[in-house]
Amino acid sequence: MSPKIKGAGKTASKSKPKNSSRNSSLNSSRNSSLNSSRNSSSNSKKRPFSVTRAFLAVFVLVMLAWLAALMMIKEEPQAKKANLAQNNNTQKIHELLESKKKKSSVLDEQNSSQKISQAINKDNKIANIYEEISDEKLKEFSKKLQEQKEEFIAKTAIEQNISEQNVSKEQSTFEKTAEQAPKYSYSANSHSKLKSHKAPNGGPKLAIIMDDISTNAQASELKKLSIKVTPSIFPPEKQHPKTAELAKEFSVYMVHLPLQALNYTNEKANTLRTGDSKEKISQRIKDIKNDFKGVKYINNHTGSGFTSDFKSTLTLLAELKNSEIYFIDSLTTNKSTVLDASKKLGLKYAYRDVFLDNEQNVSKILKMINNAVAVAKKDGVAIAICHPYKSTFEALKIAQKDAFKGVEVVYVDKIYEHYK
Repeated sequence: MSPKIKGAGKTASKSKPKNSSRNSSLNSSRNSSLNSSRNSSSNSKKRPFSVTRAFLAVFVLVMLAWLAALMMIKEEPQAKKANLAQNNNTQKIHELLESKKKKSSVLDEQNSSQKISQAINKDNKIANIYEEISDEKLKEFSKKLQEQKEEFIAKTAIEQNISEQNVSKEQSTFEKTAEQAPKYSYSANSHSKLKSHKAPNGGPKLAIIMDDISTNAQASELKKLSIKVTPSIFPPEKQHPKTAELAKEFSVYMVHLPLQALNYTNEKANTLRTGDSKEKISQRIKDIKNDFKGVKYINNHTGSGFTSDFKSTLTLLAELKNSEIYFIDSLTTNKSTVLDASKKLGLKYAYRDVFLDNEQNVSKILKMINNAVAVAKKDGVAIAICHPYKSTFEALKIAQKDAFKGVEVVYVDKIYEHYK
């Protein structure tokens, strides 16, 4: 039995593979069909889903682009408006700044013009006050000088055994004493002897010096005269800082140097005083030479105190000699030491003979002009001093017609050499 069983087992085992192959083929075909159907069903299900998503994505992108375009369209005018507003604001700011600048410049101009006008008014007031003070002080000085001259002549008359009754009224006046003063000098040698008493070539000569020149108006009025009048110009000072410019308008001029007076309170700035050091006096002369190029002549403004002091006068004349500048004594005091100092230094001594306008009266000034002419005819040369007063200019305009007959009116440089 066992072989049958074995055979039967073998046949059974042999027949099984045939069925299994069929079954496997069937199964495989079934599986493949099932898989293909599944794949086709899955593919059919996936395709419509992908298209929808793509469509939706495109739609969303389009909508987003459309919205972005709308936003840009809306933002552009707003940006333009903002830019325009900003530009307008900037322009307005510039306009405001410009208007402020213009207003400030206008205000500055108004303020500056106001300040200038105030300064001019202040200067004019100061000038007027100065002129008033100057005139008052000059009158005071003239009065005191007149008293000194009268006293001096009276003493001289007594010394010469001439009674006071025989001294004429004219001699007792300041004008006459101004003419007579050189004849009654403190010096043993009278001033009159310092002249040659010989008429220079061309006849007697008279030099007229106009002191106190400091303004363009004075210089202009002086140049209108037909006679030769030598201006004596103040050195520059705070009130008149450009006086040196006036010298350029004249071919011959002098510098009117302020010196200390005995009785005069309205003293000029930089006035030289008795006791001033040699260095100070030297520096003052250097400053004058620097301001007035080529200056050759100086006379004193006031100076009764300074010229009475021999040491101070000698120091000044020595500095002038070194600078080749010639000094003319205005002779504001009968105690002047200029003559003695000049002799010691080997210099000529030129001096004032007549003051023309100590009294500001046209008729009296004309009288003094006649006195000056008489001195020039007698001594050959003479020097007269006047000032830029209105009455003086009027008198000179009248006198230039015929009052100077017999004498030649010259600048001071033509007369200095005729003094000893």
